[in-house]
Amino acid sequence: MKQSYLTAAFQKTAEERFPAQAEALKAAFDEKMRALRAENTGATKEKLRHLEGQIMPGIAAYEALQTVMPKDEALRTVHGYVEQRARKQKKAFLALMRIPGLYRSVPKIFCTETPKLFGETAGFAATEIQTGGGVWRIDMTKCPYHDACVQHDCPELCTCFCDSDDITYDGLHPKLYWHRTKTLGRGGDCCDFCLRLR
Repeated sequence: MKQSYLTAAFQKTAEERFPAQAEALKAAFDEKMRALRAENTGATKEKLRHLEGQIMPGIAAYEALQTVMPKDEALRTVHGYVEQRARKQKKAFLALMRIPGLYRSVPKIFCTETPKLFGETAGFAATEIQTGGGVWRIDMTKCPYHDACVQHDCPELCTCFCDSDDITYDGLHPKLYWHRTKTLGRGGDCCDFCLRLR
């Protein structure tokens, strides 16, 4: 499986900021990844995409970094990794939004793709509020990012992933409105996603 951007970023931090402890940090990261993979041996292909891509390396990096820095600094460091990737994704989406009229299709794309990428087989559960007529509104009531972070005693880590959504999708186009009032990772009872044409 392709190496996660989080794994690469963590390794860079270990090598550049903590050269004397770099090998020990990488060993701690690898050990946590082995344990997390063992816990998730029965995960579906759809869920593994999220586990391997972000959830497990995020938890492993956060835990390993706490051995060489305070917890709040470790959280900021992992948040920085996630934020940097989100800003790259946003840049790519903004380039696409220059295609005349493409913005009109975005809510429909979300309606179609969300059940495939963030459906029950991937560990999510959602209630559809409105998915048509230029509107995508769902309440995400279960999220594997939140579940895993809570299970591994780092619920605060989930906010990194919540924030990445807002960074990526807010302000994509003047005629597109992205909105959430709460997320599971920020203590809400659901993530109330809304993306609609203005």
